[in-house]
Order: sequence, then structure tokens, then C-alpha cells
Amino acid sequence: MAESENNVEQKQEEFDCTVTVEDSGAWKKKIAVQVPRKQIDKELNNQYSELRKTADIPGFRKGHAPRKLFEKRFGHDVTNQAKLRLLAQAFEKIDEDQHFEVLGEPDFDPEKIELPESGDLDFEYEIEVKPEFEIPTLEGIRIEKQVVKIDEKRVNEALEALRRRYGKMDEVETAQAGDMIRADVTMKVEGIEQSETAQDLPVRVGPTVVMGVWFEDMAKVLTGAKSGQIKTATAEVPDTYEKEEYRGKNAEFTIEVKLINRLIPAEMNKEFFGSFGVEDEEALRRGIQESLEGHVDREVRTHSVRQIYKYLEENIEFELPAGVAARYSDRMLSRRYYELLQQGVSQEQLVENMEKLRASSSEQAAQELKMSFIMERVADKLEIEVSEMEINGYIANMAAQQRRRPERLRDELDRQGRSGMLKHQIREEKAIDRILEMADVVDAPAVEEEASKPKTRKKAAEKPAESTGKTKENAVENAAHKKTSRKDVKRKPPSADD
Repeated sequence: MAESENNVEQKQEEFDCTVTVEDSGAWKKKIAVQVPRKQIDKELNNQYSELRKTADIPGFRKGHAPRKLFEKRFGHDVTNQAKLRLLAQAFEKIDEDQHFEVLGEPDFDPEKIELPESGDLDFEYEIEVKPEFEIPTLEGIRIEKQVVKIDEKRVNEALEALRRRYGKMDEVETAQAGDMIRADVTMKVEGIEQSETAQDLPVRVGPTVVMGVWFEDMAKVLTGAKSGQIKTATAEVPDTYEKEEYRGKNAEFTIEVKLINRLIPAEMNKEFFGSFGVEDEEALRRGIQESLEGHVDREVRTHSVRQIYKYLEENIEFELPAGVAARYSDRMLSRRYYELLQQGVSQEQLVENMEKLRASSSEQAAQELKMSFIMERVADKLEIEVSEMEINGYIANMAAQQRRRPERLRDELDRQGRSGMLKHQIREEKAIDRILEMADVVDAPAVEEEASKPKTRKKAAEKPAESTGKTKENAVENAAHKKTSRKDVKRKPPSADD
């Protein structure tokens, strides 16, 4: 052990460079490095010494050719190799000496660095670092524990969602709010010569995503439209949009209506009841009631978690640079993806929520990313660790929710590049559990469903209508499960549905 430490000290003494670090903006550091000439010459000598041991020079025994011949024949490659070695040692020293956490890759191109023939090697670059902020006290946070009543109104809503889910689509002549149309869409972004087109695109007559852009008022545009008509709409392209050159610009959408479909809820008849293994509406309502009651704990936790996030948001401030949400959209999307999987939402809801989050405003996306960084620091403060066994258990739970094999789900997460964020998500869940253990929990008065949920939740009620259960025997439970899940989908502010 002592020998290993001596080697490290010797290595640090052997490599000499001067590093200067300055703040260059929110989340950014400017790093200037100077490698002295003696260090450059030392590295070049090492490279040529190694080369002389292995290279063959005609007319000379191995290791006996003059260095000038090596410089003439291998000079470019040796210089480049020495440069890369010096840069690697400089970065290693920076990592050892500095205490900030780097985000992503540095803004640095080694090809633009040239090793000087004389004098020192000077170079500089910028890096993005994790934000620095203080975590407030996590003990004794006041949490009002929601008292949930599964009343007739909740049962009615779940029943209507179930009817929509098993309803059918009828073609109609004139569009109204809630309908789905098929349309050919052209997207023209200001300052971009080439337009984007999509054929036979499904568009909701209401809040919807069109070609990656969120529309809150598409019902105003499409209500009254008929097949063959052309409608136009404008919107600002979000900062999280896939194509960077489109971000923040206005876009005009030309929508040529091809077909209009309207969801007709399933009739409550013997066939409908029989598909769920019950004889009448009363029995179906009882099943829904039991299913909703079985998810009360999840709903209570969701309400408590929202209060924790609100407390953290109100007591932690740090600047979010412009465009940061777009640069780290993968982190934000992975975080939400795991939340939805853990809550057991259907594949249809999962896709819809992810599409909406991708199309969300830069402000919403930035707030979501901010909470991700906050919770990572909270987990650090609480010294939360995650074992491989916990990761396997988490995947098994998600797989059970979706009635899939755990190994297949894990393979899918690996292919999608989402496995890296899974550990972060588990740490966050464990951190929340620890905070709840330390919280000052008081019972809140029972509230009616209408008063307890934001108005925007009414929009989310449409989602179960588009989902299709895989097993009819479990349809009642699935319907009720989806009903509570849509509350959970928005458990973390800001929500993709807010």
C-alpha cells in the first residue's frame, strides 16, 4: 500500500504543469493549462527511447540508429503521440486536483492543439459542471398526509374511462373537441428553407403534439373542420427539439384533413359486463371501487412527494443557463421514463407522455432538469447507495407491472440507453423514503377529488381512453390502476401534463 502511494506521489512529481480555473458563466469553468518545455522534452525523449528499442532502420542494428533518422522518419507520429500523452497527463492532474463535477465532454478538440518546437505548451478549454447549491435541512419537513376518499364520483370517472377504453372509433363528417383526425402536415420553420412533412399523421382535436411541437389549443384550430379542408396553426418550436437549428423559432403548420374519427364509448350491456367477468353494472362498480381502494397508498405517497418537491424548489435556487434543458434532455427523459414504468402505466400512455415531454416548453423542461440535479445532491447528502440486487428488483417490479419478462425489459433498457439513469432513479426513490421517515406528518382533511387535483388533470383523463388492456380478466383492475396512475404520472413537478 505504501509503495502504491509512493508511486502516485512520484507520478505527480514527475509531471509538471500549471492549471488555472476561472468561472466563465453559469455551470461553466474555463481551464487554462501550461506544460513547461522541460516536460515536453522529457516526454519526447521517452517516446524516442521506446521507439529505438523496436523500430528497424536499414543499415543499423536495432537501437543504434541516430535519433535524427528517427525524427526524420517518425517525427510526425512521435510528436502526435507525445502530445496526446501530455494532454492525458494534464487531464489526469486536473481531475485529481479540482473538486467540481464535470457534465458531459469538454469543449475541446485535441486535433487543434499543436506541440510547439520550442517554448511551453499552452492550451485552454471550457467545461460544463454540475451546479453548486446548498441543500436545506431535510428533517422535519411538514407533510400533510392526504386522506383519500373513494367516492361515487371517482368510481363514475373510472367507469367512464373504462367505457372509452373499450369503445370504438366511428368516422364522422365534422370535427369536434376530443376527435382524432388523420392529416397530411407540413411544418415550415422561420429561416429554414426546407419544410418538414408528415403523411397520414394522427392529430387530436385538443391538446396534442404535432411533429414534436406541443399545441394547447388545437381544438380551436380544428373544431368544425371537414375532410379535405386545410387548416393552419402556428407555434414556437421548443428548446428541447431534436434539430438544434429549429429551437426557439416560430413554425407554421399546414394541416390537410383526410379523415375524422370520433370515439364512441362502449355501451354498458351484457356483452360489456361479461368481458370483465361480471353480470351487471353494480358488480362492475364494486370491482372498480376495490381496485381504486387498492391504490390509495400510492396516491397518498404521490401527494406527499409533491410537497417534498415543492419544499425543495422553494428553498433551493440556482441559475439554469439558456438551452441547458436541450443539452441534457436525455437525462430528463430517462428520469420521467422510469417514473412512468414504475407506476405501471400502459405502453400507450408511456409513449404519449414521453412525446409530450419532448415537446414541452423550455421552462418546463428546465424545471424538470433542475429537480433531477436537486435530488441527486439530496441523495448524496443522505449517503444513499444502491445495490445490484435493488436494481434487479426494480426491473422485476416494472416487468411485473407490464406483464413482461424481467430479462427482456432489461435488454430493452440497455438498447435504449436508459440503463445508466436507472440507478439515479432508484437513489431518488430511496432519498424520498428517507425524507418521509424524517418528516413531520400531519393528517390533512379529506378533500373532494375536484378540489385535490389541478385543473390540467382533466386533460390527462383522456389518456386511459386510448389504452388497450392485454388481458380482459384484469380489465377492471387495469382501469382503476390507470385511473390512479394518471395522478402518479404528474407526481413530480413540473409534470409533462402540467
